[in-house]
Amino acid sequence: MGNRFREKTVEEGLQAEAVEETPVVETAVEEGEGQERPTVNAEAGEQVRRRASRGGKAAGKLGKILGGDLLADKMVTRQIPLLLLCLIYLLVIVANRYHVETLSREKQATEERINYLREHRIQMQKQYQQTVKISQIAETLKDRGVGLTAGPPYEL
Repeated sequence: MGNRFREKTVEEGLQAEAVEETPVVETAVEEGEGQERPTVNAEAGEQVRRRASRGGKAAGKLGKILGGDLLADKMVTRQIPLLLLCLIYLLVIVANRYHVETLSREKQATEERINYLREHRIQMQKQYQQTVKISQIAETLKDRGVGLTAGPPYEL
């Protein structure tokens, strides 16, 4: 007898893909030699493995992240200094923003105080000018011989 192959039909192959995630590689044994060699089904099995690995990649990556294996990867460990530098820059930016907001609040409070002091100075200046006018009038009247009374005017 010759080689014994079992070739699957298309329907059997689709059913096998639905049932099994990893196919069994069938080998043919030649009579008399006792050597095994892969059959045509090995190629189909490789295609099924590739399809199964696509779905497993997403779950594998998530497992890698949650398990901490991602941090042990060489590519990630080489990038740690860069990540630390980015973190430092981020902290500097946040601290600078906080400092600028504090300075802005102080500036606004100072401007309000300046406006209040300006208004107060204007009021004080008006009062001073009125006092100066009264004293100038009193001096002018004193030079002419008219005195000012401290009380209300009265009739003689």
